[in-house]
Amino acid sequence: MHACKLCGRMVSVVLRSNRASLPRFNVVLNSTSRKTSVRYYNSTAYTSSESVTESGTKQKKTSINPEEVKKFNALASKWWDTKGELKGLHSMNRLRVPLIRDTLMKQHRVSRKSRPLEGLRILDVGCGGGILSVPLAKLGAQVTGLDASEEAVKAATAHMAHDPSLKDTLTFTHGTVEDLVASEVRDYYDALVASEVIEHVDALDDFVGSSCDLVKPGGSLFFTTINRTNQSYYLAVIAAEYIVGVVPRGTHNWNKFVSPEELKDELRANNCHPRLIHGMFYNPFLNHWNWTGSTEMNYALHAIKDASEADLKKD
Repeated sequence: MHACKLCGRMVSVVLRSNRASLPRFNVVLNSTSRKTSVRYYNSTAYTSSESVTESGTKQKKTSINPEEVKKFNALASKWWDTKGELKGLHSMNRLRVPLIRDTLMKQHRVSRKSRPLEGLRILDVGCGGGILSVPLAKLGAQVTGLDASEEAVKAATAHMAHDPSLKDTLTFTHGTVEDLVASEVRDYYDALVASEVIEHVDALDDFVGSSCDLVKPGGSLFFTTINRTNQSYYLAVIAAEYIVGVVPRGTHNWNKFVSPEELKDELRANNCHPRLIHGMFYNPFLNHWNWTGSTEMNYALHAIKDASEADLKKD
């Protein structure tokens, strides 16, 4: 509570003294509706994940924003600095790894404690330097880390090389979910994880749709992200980037934050059904995450893809 009050005072000071340097967004803060298909990145509107060049040729369909990729390319040397700008992602593993492990163990009726995810194939979308991919692989899962940032994939691969035990259970690939869906030989996964990713994509519907396409019937999807609320603007953008410096400035765009209802709607539209949602709270002063009943800031969501009748009978 004291940390929150201090953060609130600091926000007020910064807003008064640095108003000109703070990010400006093209929506009213108390509006949480996304009734238009236009997505905003500062002053630039993105209306579609597929564009046409001046010559009239269609560019490859993607939900990835090149400017976002540049941001994460610049972080290549920082992914495994557990005390640096990305330390919050490392400490988040305290919540997200047990959530994924325990949910999949229950779903697949696994009771063994040693390598409980053995035999399961997991796609970690937006894996970055592999902060989440590595612990999931150490739990026995066959993990593929996927990222649109080539530099992040290089950093993840280099880090993995220091641990020979991972060579048979972990691989990293440069690309997007749309690339995998469009590939001639498509792999299907028991689970897909997109942790701290969807707040960086341009076309949420395309991204979620492609993600769902890559999961087996009856498979799981896990998301962690930031809700689009007044609170998240002041804490996740202003405080985190401009005051405490938890993440680099410019990492987040409040307009691209996604509410739980929006994410649920996109999942349901793709025959995936939300099963649980947990609020998450981060204390930047202690670098510590806790579960909370509120989803006003960060939240985690688990959904299951519809299983066919044949698949259900097998169970």
